[in-house]
Amino acid sequence: MTRSRVWSVLLATALVCTVAACGGKDDKSTDLPTPAPKPTTSSSTPSSTPTAPTPSALPTTSTQKYGGLTVILNHLNPPANSDDVFAAYDNFERAANKSSATNVEDPTLKKYAVGAALTTLRGALADQKAKKVVAGGQVTLTTTVQVIGAIGALTTCFDQSKQVLVRANGTTYVGPGTKKFPRIKIVVVLGRVGGQWKVTEYNVKGEKC
Repeated sequence: MTRSRVWSVLLATALVCTVAACGGKDDKSTDLPTPAPKPTTSSSTPSSTPTAPTPSALPTTSTQKYGGLTVILNHLNPPANSDDVFAAYDNFERAANKSSATNVEDPTLKKYAVGAALTTLRGALADQKAKKVVAGGQVTLTTTVQVIGAIGALTTCFDQSKQVLVRANGTTYVGPGTKKFPRIKIVVVLGRVGGQWKVTEYNVKGEKC
């Protein structure tokens, strides 16, 4: 198979209305009763309302093209705290797919991947080089994410049904992995490494999505 592979709106309203009135004439007579002041009334609204979530700042869909390969990245219902995780994951996928489309490791790949994830991608790239093919066609990655503390857990459906392998002479064919799993599940784990989100695990599951 080819590399075939997270509020801040505060609404505060304070309204205080006080009505006070007292009456009485200026009279030299001291035996006249003094009118009592009218009661003071006030009303107020709660000082604040519950914080509302802010939509993700990242686009939910983006498309890039590397050589003969088109890469579409989709985010499904991204939670408000997932922007940094998705940004790191997207950069990782772009670097990985660019490498797959050129057979040259993108220099930013090691910035967004470490450990087992980096080893997995480099192994796939080496396999392509040995076969003298590059990735072409189109792949679509549709991802959901859950962020818990310093861990980002992503599930990606990798649609490679339109991907082909391109030989040095320009001819193409569909790889055996693509034939077996046109749409395959990938589980990705990101962690905080040196203060930055990085892909630490990239597991291609032998199951459809």
